[in-house]
Amino acid sequence: MAGFTGLVLLRARAHRLLLAAALLTVLLTTAVLATLTAYSSAIGDAALRHWLRDERNAAGTTLVVKADVPPAARADADAAVRRQARTAFDGLPVTVRALTRSGPYALPRVCGRGSSVL
Repeated sequence: MAGFTGLVLLRARAHRLLLAAALLTVLLTTAVLATLTAYSSAIGDAALRHWLRDERNAAGTTLVVKADVPPAARADADAAVRRQARTAFDGLPVTVRALTRSGPYALPRVCGRGSSVL
């Protein structure tokens, strides 16, 4: 086994320029691929922002927030949702609409044993 390792090392020393060129090729390829990945991500974000700035396209973008909020805290919750929507869409036009629903309807519970509700 030592003979095989020695042979590989002798061949590597004999072809140092070729090995350096191969290493440089790998490094350049890695750098180009990393740059293209970052560029495509930035282009995708820019294209999305450009598309959403057009009012015809932005009308279809929806952010749905559901919460059980007591009546006393509705104004604070509404303000928080509006603030976070503006932060999430970062300067894009934002329209917030509120929909208030009532709770579920049910028969009242009967207290005590042996009572039955029809």
